[in-house]
Amino acid sequence: MINLCIVDDHQILLQGLKIMLESEKDIHVFGTYQSGEDLFEAILDTIDVILLDINMPGLSGIEVCKKIKSKYSSIQVIALSMYNQPSYINRMIQAGASGYLLKNSGKKEIIKAISKVMAGETYFPRSIIDTLVNNLAGTKKEDVIFTPLTRREKQILELISQEMTTQEIANHLHISLNTVESHRKNLLSKFNVRNSIGLVKKAMEKGII
Repeated sequence: MINLCIVDDHQILLQGLKIMLESEKDIHVFGTYQSGEDLFEAILDTIDVILLDINMPGLSGIEVCKKIKSKYSSIQVIALSMYNQPSYINRMIQAGASGYLLKNSGKKEIIKAISKVMAGETYFPRSIIDTLVNNLAGTKKEDVIFTPLTRREKQILELISQEMTTQEIANHLHISLNTVESHRKNLLSKFNVRNSIGLVKKAMEKGII
């Protein structure tokens, strides 16, 4: 019997996966959790596999995966994501994930991924492999010239992604409106975008948030 946990902040997806996997006689869904913090409150000593969302409030899936592998090295982690981006895939592999599935994967593929990682193998769908191969084939010019972000810029970028206003960001970080706006302009320039929507989208593509 495979003891499995599912971690995803979207309740509908969480319950859908639970119902789907509970119908398999060889799989026991030990628990479902909506955050990494909730997961770490559980006793995970008997868990074999964790299906782990990447983008969650609080601890990201990448951070959760690192902590799981450092404390429970025998647990196999399969990443769940809406994004087929090289940065996300590579960061999850580096964090110790044994597989990577897109959230539109069917039951057959999810079961196959679980079986593969339980056998000590890795599992990456053809679309994920193609993405990694294409990424290795060449680096985009914009990636080469991208200027690293400062610590404060990363903080402000994260808060922008949470849909905070300039005033809310200023209050949260205890800095002036002008300082927030100055950092925002620098971020727009570094990412070569025109507004906050483009900023968040580009940052997600690069795996920064």
